[in-house]
Amino acid sequence: MASTESNTDHEFWQRHIEQWHTSGLSQASYCRQQALLVHRFSYWKRKFLAECEPISPDPKSGFARVQVAAPVATPSSPGLSLCFRDGIRLTGITQTNLALIKPLLEVLR
Repeated sequence: MASTESNTDHEFWQRHIEQWHTSGLSQASYCRQQALLVHRFSYWKRKFLAECEPISPDPKSGFARVQVAAPVATPSSPGLSLCFRDGIRLTGITQTNLALIKPLLEVLR
C-alpha cells in the first residue's frame, strides 16, 4: 500500500509541477491558489529536476581536447648557461646540442 501512496504522491506533484510551469505564476502564488505547502512543492520540484538530469556529462560541454607540441628552442632563445669554478663557461645549451656538453667538457678539462 505504501508504494501505491507513493505513486499517487508522485503523480499528484508531477501534475502540479507541470501546471505551475505552464501557469507563468511564481511558486508562492501558485501554491497559494492551489492551497499547497510551498516547501513540499519545492521538494517535489527538485526531485523531478534531479530525475531529469543526465547521468553522464554532456559531451558538448564547451571544452575541447588539445595536444600541445613539445617546446623547441629557437635561435632567439639564449638557452642554458653553465659556469664552473675554474672559469669555464658554456652558454647557449639547448635540447638540440645537449648531447655535446659532456664530450666538450671532457676536452676542456
